[in-house]
Amino acid sequence: MDTAKVGTRRIGLGTGLVLFATLCMSTEAIAAKIAYEGGATVMIVLMLRYVLAAIVFWLLIWAGRYDYRLSRGQLLSVLALSLGTQTLTVLALFEAFRFIPAGIAILFLYLYPVLVAVLAAFFLKEPFTLQKGLALMLTLAGCVIILGQPVSTLDLRGVLLSLAAAVTNSVFLIGTARLLKRIQTPVYNAYVSTVVALATGFLALTRGQMSFAFDRSAWLAIIALGIFATVLAMAAFFRGIKEIGASQAAIISTFEPAATAVLAFLILGEALTAWQITGGVVVLSGVFVLRSSSS
Repeated sequence: MDTAKVGTRRIGLGTGLVLFATLCMSTEAIAAKIAYEGGATVMIVLMLRYVLAAIVFWLLIWAGRYDYRLSRGQLLSVLALSLGTQTLTVLALFEAFRFIPAGIAILFLYLYPVLVAVLAAFFLKEPFTLQKGLALMLTLAGCVIILGQPVSTLDLRGVLLSLAAAVTNSVFLIGTARLLKRIQTPVYNAYVSTVVALATGFLALTRGQMSFAFDRSAWLAIIALGIFATVLAMAAFFRGIKEIGASQAAIISTFEPAATAVLAFLILGEALTAWQITGGVVVLSGVFVLRSSSS
């Protein structure tokens, strides 16, 4: 088969998978908000979300008869990434929400595609092309338009926490890209979700947030978080990374704020402004530039 055609198919598959993962991740803020309104605490939501994801991933491994055994080095690497980056990313971002508006925190978080592109060039040998730089500028500009808010009197603690989340998330994606060359995606997902579930469960217990006194809507929202924003999102996103690389996947994922705005309009009845629509178009144009340059 023609190598060029195979490459084009892989790029198309990877782009589609990352876009699908991004759409799944866009349900995160909506489901979390419903869960909190239903009486669930932050830590219990995170714990149950990853417990459910871990159960699903291990069932997939059992059904698919995957070899789940890892070498000592691989296991230590997965533990380090799960605890040192993925868990810290989630905690830092949710703590940042306490000090600055969520939109501003997310905007700082979405500096991570830039960091991923730079780190990928050094550690994964992924080329940093002119088209990739243009795509980065367009997608980040779109995020600014979508999430743009007055930035006066920002609490420095929230800014630093959200920037820390961007850094740890970048390291997680680079480390993930390297490990996925030797570990099957379902196996990697099972280990990561298990470690994060245990870590958030421990924090929920020590912080006195191990309470299940919340209503049915919160349970349904947590299930949605576990299935859509975690299982489907992780499975598709990490598989996409295998096809197109960490930096391109990170750039495409900047479509998430636009998708979240649309879902908030459809599900929660929140206003969908002209600025959000414009920002979404700008982000999509960046994704199109990236896709075209890879064809």
